[in-house]
Amino acid sequence: MSEHASAQRTTSNQAPVQAQPARTGTATTGSADPRQLTAASLMQLQRTVGNRAAQGIVQRTQGGQPALQRAGGNAPPQGQQQGPGGTPSAPTLTPEQEQRKRDFETARDAKAGELATDAFTKIRSGVKQQLDVFLTSDSAAAPIRENVKAKVISEISASMSGGTDDQKADALKFAEASAPGLMLRKLKSYAEEVANAQYGDNKKPGLAAEAKGVYDAVAPSASDAAYEKQKTKAAADAKKKVDGLVKTAVAGAVTTSKTVIAAKFAPSASGAAGGFDRIDVGTVGQDELNKRLGFEDKLVDQTVVETEDIGNNQTRDIKDMEHIYRTVLAAPLKKAVLSKLGVGRSGFRRSKELNKYRDELKQGARSKVNTQINAEIASRSGGAMSPSPNKAEYMKMATKVKAHKESKKLVDDVMALEADAIVARQVPKTETLDKLTKLAKSSAYEAARQSNANAGSLTDAQKEKIRAAGVEAATVHAKELLKKKQEAAVLDARKITKGTKATAQAPATGPDAAKTAEIRGAVEDDGKTKDMAKKLIDESIAAPDITGGMSRIGRLIDLAAPNPGDAASMSVELKIPFASAHGAAQGYFLFGFGGEAEREDGELSVGTEVTFGAGFSTFGLDANFRVGVHLDGKGAGSGQVMNLLSYGLYREMTNVSKPAAQHFWGSGGKSGDTKMVEAEKWAMMIEEQYLTAGAEVSVGYLMKIAMEANVGVAEFSADLAGKQLSTYNMDVIGKKGKDASGRALTAEERVNAGSIGKGEIRNIYDASTEVELKFGKDKVAFGLEGSLTRIGKKLREASLTLSASIPSQFGEEGGDMTMYAGKIVTAAVGAGKNLSALLAKAARPEHNRGERATGTVLDAGSDALFTGNYFDDIGTSFSEKIMGDETVNDTMRSWLPGQDDSASAIEQSAKIGLSNALQLAVEFKKEYDENGVSGGWEVTLSASQVKGLEVDAEVVKVAVEKAKRLGKLTFGGGNPVAVEGLGFSR
Repeated sequence: MSEHASAQRTTSNQAPVQAQPARTGTATTGSADPRQLTAASLMQLQRTVGNRAAQGIVQRTQGGQPALQRAGGNAPPQGQQQGPGGTPSAPTLTPEQEQRKRDFETARDAKAGELATDAFTKIRSGVKQQLDVFLTSDSAAAPIRENVKAKVISEISASMSGGTDDQKADALKFAEASAPGLMLRKLKSYAEEVANAQYGDNKKPGLAAEAKGVYDAVAPSASDAAYEKQKTKAAADAKKKVDGLVKTAVAGAVTTSKTVIAAKFAPSASGAAGGFDRIDVGTVGQDELNKRLGFEDKLVDQTVVETEDIGNNQTRDIKDMEHIYRTVLAAPLKKAVLSKLGVGRSGFRRSKELNKYRDELKQGARSKVNTQINAEIASRSGGAMSPSPNKAEYMKMATKVKAHKESKKLVDDVMALEADAIVARQVPKTETLDKLTKLAKSSAYEAARQSNANAGSLTDAQKEKIRAAGVEAATVHAKELLKKKQEAAVLDARKITKGTKATAQAPATGPDAAKTAEIRGAVEDDGKTKDMAKKLIDESIAAPDITGGMSRIGRLIDLAAPNPGDAASMSVELKIPFASAHGAAQGYFLFGFGGEAEREDGELSVGTEVTFGAGFSTFGLDANFRVGVHLDGKGAGSGQVMNLLSYGLYREMTNVSKPAAQHFWGSGGKSGDTKMVEAEKWAMMIEEQYLTAGAEVSVGYLMKIAMEANVGVAEFSADLAGKQLSTYNMDVIGKKGKDASGRALTAEERVNAGSIGKGEIRNIYDASTEVELKFGKDKVAFGLEGSLTRIGKKLREASLTLSASIPSQFGEEGGDMTMYAGKIVTAAVGAGKNLSALLAKAARPEHNRGERATGTVLDAGSDALFTGNYFDDIGTSFSEKIMGDETVNDTMRSWLPGQDDSASAIEQSAKIGLSNALQLAVEFKKEYDENGVSGGWEVTLSASQVKGLEVDAEVVKVAVEKAKRLGKLTFGGGNPVAVEGLGFSR
């Protein structure tokens, strides 16, 4: 039974009167009882067959007999007699009339049936057509269409079998595209059902009766011609009558149908929505769901973004969704929380409350870790932790300094765990990943459908498009979640450290006391602090050199002076002119820096000085005065010497400015000791490790007067210097680092008593002079140096050195002596020494062997520049890059025998000097013990190769010199004769 049967039953008896069969009785015998024609039945008859037909019927049935209305009144038909009182008697029909009547009724029945069928079809078609238009496009029926469309979508969804709700939802998005068509199909079907229900088959006889009524109002004529006209006219009148009924019936049925439709879609008394109980949607939904299921494992997480190490040599792939969760959502959210907890922000960017909160946690952690360090070191006996007490104490201090920094990490690590917990509460990983994945799959499936992709044969371009759609959807949602959750997450963090602010609903609260206690317990956890203490101690032990910074600088010295008998120096002078006097005299300020290193077998000496002063220059004469700081050290190797130099600076700085000393050599008080005690512990470690027998460091002040003069036939230079140095060695520290009972003082005691002080004061006086004479094309430089050292009032050392050197310089023409002695032979012998040194290094280990071997190779390479004429053009070209005036002091020249005071010409000379020289020297040296007893004069004869580079750019002057001893003979001084040559000695 149709779902509209009830509507049909309701309306089938409500058809308009026109549609009911006429109760005229004319369809039987043509006679009627006029007494039965009441006013109501007469009106019904008029509505059914029309006024004229009704009038004819009434006239024919007057007196109970058929009658014809004629002009001038009624007369009985032919063959009928009028009865008494004018009442007609029963008609008498001839056989011909009876046959004509039967023929007319046959024609009537045929035409009436035809007209009824046609009218019935038109009525139904008209009603359906108007209902179609109404339901599918009329604005008044828009709610009905929405109702039906929603029902269609609901039926599509309900028709899906299998899959998850999310998969069904994805499929429904595309299945919904069929909803409008299914809706229209259903509405058209419904329009037909309503039309059929409103004008059922039982209405067709009434239409036929209406048509017959028109025929029945006509008395068939005996004349054939008239009869045919009667049939034609009756047919036309019947059609006209029925057509009118069609229009009226359609209008009425449409009106009634709309009422029925409105009732169909009206909400029920219980409030339930009206409409269809069910709509057939076919397999639209299931087909789309099957497509969605086919893409299930091809939509998201097809790409490995990164690989995570999970321990035990195992890794885990991180794919798109988890990567988005981590990087777009969790990481930024955690960063915001950590920032609120003070992690990653410097102190000045935090509030006072937060700084106080964190400082209390850090202090607790540091105290606990320091306690663990003390316990751990105490539990380790011997081994690397106790090679010596001072080093062990220093390493303990250094470890605590590291712990000061690392303890902050303990706090930050615990805060990071709290941040992770807050993030997990705000955006739970499993649930959030599930949501991101669902959204990503939905967008990815949409991209797949839009690109007409086939799950079984995806192209690379389609795969990338699908992945991009999923990643974009997940990223957008993750960003929305971040924006939504960040404020709440930050508030959770604030509750931990500062509490909440006052609001209209609640007063302000302080930090969460229970949570603070929990965090403090986690920060000071025994296991964590003990593990940190062990780790930091192990790092301190494993460190290759706890003073490695200075040792690395020492490697440069190993490059410059790699072998015994080698010496290297460098000086830089900066002259700043400030005044010019009459006669072209020029005054200047002077800043100077110089360093030198000299290596002997088992000993390296390094000295450096920084000076400030002023001077003047005029016509070949330059003189200056300077003061400065001098520092020199002596030890077995470069690392030891450089650390001793740092130690010497510390001692001098302690005497000058303790705040500066503790700033540069202390550790900021981070170990728990004062800064000064930390610095002294470092110094004690240096003393123990590096201030060994024969090693010493001296630091102090110097004054120096120097002059140079060019008198044409000779060049002359001289300087005089005085130094007051504080010397520190094993003997000095052994005396000053103990109390009266001989007990070694602690660092705290040293600092409080200032016991080390200035060490041993030494006064050193140096004087030197050099004269360079020209002998034709050759030059010879003669030098004289002297030095005295006093400790207190006692002389401790005296030395005098006489030297002569033959230089060969690129860019200057030299004689045969210069060519052979100063250039070729010296360089060749120097190369021989370098070769023997390399062989020796290959045969036995030595400190920094790699750097020293490299320095030897470089020195040998420079020797090649001088062994022949191969590089003369290059050297000459290089030396001539800077040229300058060469002036002669004629006044001083006139003092020399055979010279007058005539003006000398100003010449151009190279200001870049690249030279190689043979230097012969004899040194006389006497040393005295603390009682003033000497072992006699020690005499040393030596020959050396001296290579130099000097650049004089007027304002800046740089000089680098490398000396290499080729041979030496030593005797006297109470020592046996010693001979050295080409690196070999006995």
